[in-house]
Amino acid sequence: MGNYSRFYVLMNRLPVHDDEMKERLVRQYTGGRTASLRKMFEAEYKTMCDALDGSLKDPKSGQRELLRKRRSQALHVIQRLGVDTTDWPRINAFCRDKRIAGAEFYDLGPEELAALTVKLRGIERRGGLNPQRPEPRLSSRPETAKEQVIYMPLEGGPIC
Repeated sequence: MGNYSRFYVLMNRLPVHDDEMKERLVRQYTGGRTASLRKMFEAEYKTMCDALDGSLKDPKSGQRELLRKRRSQALHVIQRLGVDTTDWPRINAFCRDKRIAGAEFYDLGPEELAALTVKLRGIERRGGLNPQRPEPRLSSRPETAKEQVIYMPLEGGPIC
């Protein structure tokens, strides 16, 4: 192990970082055996860096990641139901319906998004949204009469 860049990147993110802090951290994770990074075992180094990384993470970042994941799942099912997911006003109008979520998509939290995804998958299993009836197309040319065949005997016999 010769590269300690991960440790120093994490150390620089600490509000107070100096040689004394580094030595205390190394002693803590080696059980007081050494104060030198070079004399640390690889497992001790990894444990120390993981702990530093965990303590420096924003506590809200896990919540944001969960929210992002749930939004992605919900949007995927909405798309499979035929709603254009590139049109945010359409998505919000879809979600505002009391039968769907009763709120705009952005206002839904992780638990509400999970419930919405379950509801949408149920709708999908039952055949999807009610399809819009297509409006009759107006043709630019008038309909022509259908061709008919008329049988007429040539020898003056009875017409059946």
